[in-house]
Amino acid sequence: MKKLGRRFLAFFLICNLLLSFVPVGFAGVTSEDVVVSLQIGNPMMQVNGTQTEIDAGRGTSPVVIGGRTLVPIRAIVEAFDGTVGWDGATKTVSLTMDETVIKLVINSHTAYLNHKAETLDVAPTIINGRTMLPIRFVAEGFHLGVAWDGKAKTVFVLQNGFDESEYARLKRVLPAYSGTPYVEINGDVPYFKDYEIISGSFEYYSDLDLLGRCDVCMASVAPDLMPTEERESISSVTPTGWKNASYEIVEGDYLYNRCHLIGYQLTGENANKQNLITGTRYLNVDGMLPFENMVADYVEKTGNHVMYRVTPVFSGNNLVADGVLMEAYSVEDQGAGVSFCVYCYNVQPEIHINYLTGDSWSDDQPNENSKPVAAQKVYRTPSGKKYHFDPECGGKNSYEVTMDEALSAGLTACAKCVN
Repeated sequence: MKKLGRRFLAFFLICNLLLSFVPVGFAGVTSEDVVVSLQIGNPMMQVNGTQTEIDAGRGTSPVVIGGRTLVPIRAIVEAFDGTVGWDGATKTVSLTMDETVIKLVINSHTAYLNHKAETLDVAPTIINGRTMLPIRFVAEGFHLGVAWDGKAKTVFVLQNGFDESEYARLKRVLPAYSGTPYVEINGDVPYFKDYEIISGSFEYYSDLDLLGRCDVCMASVAPDLMPTEERESISSVTPTGWKNASYEIVEGDYLYNRCHLIGYQLTGENANKQNLITGTRYLNVDGMLPFENMVADYVEKTGNHVMYRVTPVFSGNNLVADGVLMEAYSVEDQGAGVSFCVYCYNVQPEIHINYLTGDSWSDDQPNENSKPVAAQKVYRTPSGKKYHFDPECGGKNSYEVTMDEALSAGLTACAKCVN
């Protein structure tokens, strides 16, 4: 994350089989969507639109010191299911969320993020007996999004993900690919909740899931986020399912592009593995680009903010996304300038894709990769709970089975050899 700074059917042979799978990223990985907003000098905060006290019974409110916002942190961290500890002897605050631990010492400009020393712009302090911590450092340390609305003097802290219920809802309304690069979803009305409409500029890129796949990317796009320099190479990033191949029938020859979920022209975010998926040229150019251009043109002309969210959709353990959900809503004019909700198919006309692995073929070039995914050979051990693509990864007791047999046994993909 820098500056102020959510996966659909596509064209594949075995969709009926894959629809029965629960995507790996939904199993205890995606956290609840949370948006916390706090206003300078106001002892109340909002959590997903509900108002509550920041520091119950004490009237403590956020302050600005040295250009940085300091807040009483407990209620905020707990809103994201984190915990707070205090060592009075050393005047150290310990914050824990998932596997991340942040330690800050009162009046010290040195903080520790998972034991690594970091320098703070402003030191934690005690005001009226309450410990005040720099919110941006804490939020970004926990991979949360942070936005600042200067007019309202309000800071927003958020996390966003795509859970099983949302996946199921989308599947129910999504038509199969029928020759157009995208379709309107939900009457072309974005799924943003009122409290998710944020006017302060920010970018948010979800952590990769257990298979290394991208999740929700979200931003409030404004001129201050847009790039001023030419884009540099992104070849250093290898998204999941990256098995590129050349076909004469594909414009530009190559099937796959490294597709930015939030386009470079909107936020200047380039070689960020949390923002790049394996996408067909058709997805990138015919599906996503017109909508990215729409947002960019509007922001450049008006200077307004556009809430923008792009969600890659993966079926089962697939390494290649079936498509992406794109949502946008112009903030200052309540959607009058830009408002859309579309699903773009990650397909390429005349090319077949094995979405589990990223392999591809055309009718003119049949090969081993054209086998149904259910018949693909993988490896397991007698007592293991994972299946492997690499026979060496499972150890000496590994033996060959079909993908269908592995899935019927309840096995899930090994994250180590998935690529």
